[in-house]
Amino acid sequence: MDDFTLQTVLGATLDNLALADADELAGQDLPEELAELDGTRSFEQAGVMTYNAGLVLRMADGAEYQLTIVQSRQANE
Repeated sequence: MDDFTLQTVLGATLDNLALADADELAGQDLPEELAELDGTRSFEQAGVMTYNAGLVLRMADGAEYQLTIVQSRQANE
């Protein structure tokens, strides 16, 4: 897996959680703060000027956070 694939997987997972209703999430051990997540965009979609992979997380109150994804080690070959 490379950093941009991980970006896609994490973004889709977080977006699915943001779109899920309370009944769909019932019984799952998730932090309450995830309910505040409104959605994600990749750095490219958000216009962030970087060569790194990453996500911009939008919260329900309008706050945004950036998660940068940088591979720190190559897989053992």
